[in-house]
Amino acid sequence: MLFSDYLGDPAGDSIALVDSHGTHTHAEFRAAVAGFAAHLHELGLEPGDRIAIWGYNSANWLVAFYGAIRAGGVAVLINYSMGVGDAAELARRTNARFLVCGDNGETKRGHDALSLMAEAAGIDPARCIDARAEAGSLVRSFVHAPALPDQRTPEQDGEVAIIIFTSGTTSAPKAVRISQRALTADARAMAAGLEGRTGASLCVAVPLFHILGLLVSFVYLSSGAKVCLPHDYRASTLVDMIDAQHASDITAVGAVYQSLAAADDFAANVVPHVHLCLIAGGMSTPVQMMRLELDFANATFINMYGLSEGAPVTMVRPSDLVELRASTVGRAVEGVELRIATSAGEGLPQGEVGEVLARGDFLMDGYEGLPPDQQPIDSAGWLHTGDLGYLDEDGYLHLSGRLKDVIIRGGENIAPSEVEAELSAVEGVRDVKVMGAPHPIYGESVESCVQMEADADFDAERILATVRERLPRYKVPAHVFEYDAFPLNVNGKIDQRALYADMVGRLHRLELDEELAGGITVFDFKLKNVVYAINPVAGMVDSLADAVGFGKRRAMQIRLAVEEMLTERIMDAYSGAGDIHVKLTLMPDWLRVSFSDSGAEYVIDKRRDTSMSAKIILGSVDDFHTEWREGKPIYCMDFLYDEYLDIQSFLLKSREALEDA
Repeated sequence: MLFSDYLGDPAGDSIALVDSHGTHTHAEFRAAVAGFAAHLHELGLEPGDRIAIWGYNSANWLVAFYGAIRAGGVAVLINYSMGVGDAAELARRTNARFLVCGDNGETKRGHDALSLMAEAAGIDPARCIDARAEAGSLVRSFVHAPALPDQRTPEQDGEVAIIIFTSGTTSAPKAVRISQRALTADARAMAAGLEGRTGASLCVAVPLFHILGLLVSFVYLSSGAKVCLPHDYRASTLVDMIDAQHASDITAVGAVYQSLAAADDFAANVVPHVHLCLIAGGMSTPVQMMRLELDFANATFINMYGLSEGAPVTMVRPSDLVELRASTVGRAVEGVELRIATSAGEGLPQGEVGEVLARGDFLMDGYEGLPPDQQPIDSAGWLHTGDLGYLDEDGYLHLSGRLKDVIIRGGENIAPSEVEAELSAVEGVRDVKVMGAPHPIYGESVESCVQMEADADFDAERILATVRERLPRYKVPAHVFEYDAFPLNVNGKIDQRALYADMVGRLHRLELDEELAGGITVFDFKLKNVVYAINPVAGMVDSLADAVGFGKRRAMQIRLAVEEMLTERIMDAYSGAGDIHVKLTLMPDWLRVSFSDSGAEYVIDKRRDTSMSAKIILGSVDDFHTEWREGKPIYCMDFLYDEYLDIQSFLLKSREALEDA
């Protein structure tokens, strides 16, 4: 069977699609796909041409997707949250010759987004199709158009039909080439794994441009079910659509399910309808899964594991016990071989952790534009997933994290997932992410980010004390950082790059606070007791004050005070002062400039008349005092930071600039 042969009953009058702009039957949808394919041919599409699709989930999106493939083209699925520049770059990378532009963030902000995208991507405006809601429904536009027979032959079903981009949570997105043979194999495997438990309607709360949403919608449309496409994934939007359409099934990621469970009308308008919840890419701990099972009282959660490069690899079955569905990602699906291997590719026995390898007809054809040595499928056909896990005695896969995410602390390998499981079991902790951060002694430190339940107080010491009772000391996080919400990408997964950058920033601030408590020395030098040393030293102090963020007037006052102090010690001090030791130190609340030498003590007393230099110094400093060390005086001039000045930010920027250099 060809890809489009799986699309519902051509004479069916049951509802196939529901979006915020209306409903369409299976017969209308199928006819519109054929009509849209004919339209692409009228625009000059040739076999293998790439058609970029850029827009929110909608009936228009699905018509464009299936129509592009039926016409013999390759559908290039672009993230609808991308700006014009990034979206155009992906279109250029894949040599897109056509553009279907639906509603998205850019078109909402500016009416010319379609033309800007076409120009930036180098696509002929004559080959651009406006699929925004205001331009009308593609179903209604093409339902009565002359139909184009499927241009792909059974012999071509192994050729590239779809290009989908990885989510890019930890690296730049890669262009994954998928054949219609692979996608139909995926769909058959998923349908078999669901054991006939799919309902009559599905609410898709994940983007169609990623593999989960695309695959699940394909499975349900193929079975003649109704697919509901909300215009966003806010809890209120989903509650309304689920209630209005009596949606029996949902596909979403963990963060979406959690927000739904916290919605005001959840118990009344969601729980009675929903019986099957498909989930992937967001749940990291059994505790979180068990909580969702309790919240969705009438539903069975189906946990899956897959990648853009091939999905699903494994899934739990509805008949599995809840403990298995919560603690594993299931068994290999039909047609998939699984293997756990060492970094050298050698197989590992049951129970041992290694890289997850998978093989089967479901796999991608490879990454677009990358040479063979950068492809993750080896010569024997095994996909090297980059994920760590082990198989238990019953063949269920337990994931342990990513190869690149393993934390190596003092030579010990630590799986973040193990630490996350213990943290999420702490009372009051709702969500957690564990990552490694650079450490000068251990190489990496274990760091954790948590979200608390709405009614729970954050207490880092309590959390760490609880975890210390359950984990070896070297696995216990060094810090716990609280977040109101983790940054998410458009697919609802944690944006690990953004979270990591923020966490490291917080860690640097903690380190800087500790350093600042004792003072961070910027300059520490000795200068000869000569007049011409005054200007260079004063200039350095002036430059530092300006760089730190003091206003120009204040920086000049600091410079004058330093000049007067040096003048006093060099020109007017007692003989025998010798070399003068000057030190500039950043403190938590002030800049300190200190001086010491071998001359007699210099006394400034506010209560009596003193020299002109002393008056200038007293008029400029916020505090002048003398400390004694080894019997010698050290003269300290302290200048309070201006209210708007954030010394931590200055130091962080300086550190980042140094690292970049």
